Amino acid sequence: MRENHTIVVTGVGFCTALGNEPGAAMRRGESAVVEQEDLLRLPHNCAARVAKVDLRPWLKRRKDRKLMARPAQLALDAAGHALTAWEGPTDNIGLYLGVGREPGDDGESEPALVAAQVERKLDEEAVAGRCRDLYPPLLPLKTLPNMALAHISIHLDVRGENGAWSGGSVSGLTALRAGMWSIREGRSPAALVVAADSWVSVGAVRDLLRMAEGQSISSPGEAGVAILIESAESARIRGAPVLATLDTERLQAAALSPGAHFSALGQCHAADALMSVALQIGTGPVDGWVEAHESEQPAVGVRVEISGDNACYSRASKGGPNG
Repeated sequence: MRENHTIVVTGVGFCTALGNEPGAAMRRGESAVVEQEDLLRLPHNCAARVAKVDLRPWLKRRKDRKLMARPAQLALDAAGHALTAWEGPTDNIGLYLGVGREPGDDGESEPALVAAQVERKLDEEAVAGRCRDLYPPLLPLKTLPNMALAHISIHLDVRGENGAWSGGSVSGLTALRAGMWSIREGRSPAALVVAADSWVSVGAVRDLLRMAEGQSISSPGEAGVAILIESAESARIRGAPVLATLDTERLQAAALSPGAHFSALGQCHAADALMSVALQIGTGPVDGWVEAHESEQPAVGVRVEISGDNACYSRASKGGPNG
C-alpha cells in the first residue's frame, strides 16, 4: 500500500478507572472492578468507576463542565491526551466519535416524568401537556449522545470533517474506519477518533440486568479512549513516532478479543472495541484483528499491527506511553 494510504497511530489517550495509563496498570495485575456501595441492593454490585475526570487542561471555561453528560467528560479527557501528539493547526483535523445511548440526566427531568403519570401509569395527555411544560428545554443539549463530539470540537478546536455513531462497541470501530477513509481519500490530514460510554450508575446497571433477562452480566465500566491517526507519509514528514499501523483489511491477522480488559476496566460498551485497539500499543509485536458485532448487522473490524520498530514497543521497557 502506498505511504499516503497507510494509516498509522501517532497519539493515544485514555480516561479509565485505572487512570490515563491503563495498559501499564493491567500488566501489573491491577483491576478497578470493585463492589460499589450504591449497587449493593442489586443482584450485581461490582463496577469499574473513574474516580475523577480532570478536565482542567482542556476546558476553555470551567463552568462548561456542567453542560457535559458523563460520556462527554470521559471523551474530552481522552481526546485531549491523544491530541497532544499533534503539532500545528487543528482546524482541519477530522473528528469521529463512537458513543453509547443517551445517558440519564442528574434529576432535572424528574418533575416532568412525575407529571406524565396518572395512577402510576404513563398518561399520553399528560405527556403532551403538563409533562412537556415542565421538561427543561435545554436538557437535550447536555444528554444527546452527539453532544460529546460538539464539546471536543469546541474545547480542543478540532473543526474538520466529523461524524458520530451511537450504539455498542461497533460504534467505535465504525468511527475509526470512517476516520481512516477520510485520510486515505484526502478529506482530512489527520483524524482524532474517540469512543466513550458509561454504564455504572444505579439506573444503568438496573437496565443491564433487565436486558439480560435473568442471565449474568459482566461488571460494567466507564471509559473514554482516543487515538490520533494520520498517513504514514504525514507522520514521516512531521517526524512523529509511529505507535501502530491500522488497516481495514484483515489479511492473515489473528483475532483479538474486544473483551480482554473486562476483568480490569469493566465492560464499557461503546468504548470497548476501540479500547481493545488502543490497549495493544505497548504490549509488544502484534498482528491482530479487532471485530465487533451488533444484532442482525454485519461485523465491523480493524487490523492493528505493531512491530519492534514501532515507538511504543521500543520504549515500553523504558517507561514509554503505556510501559
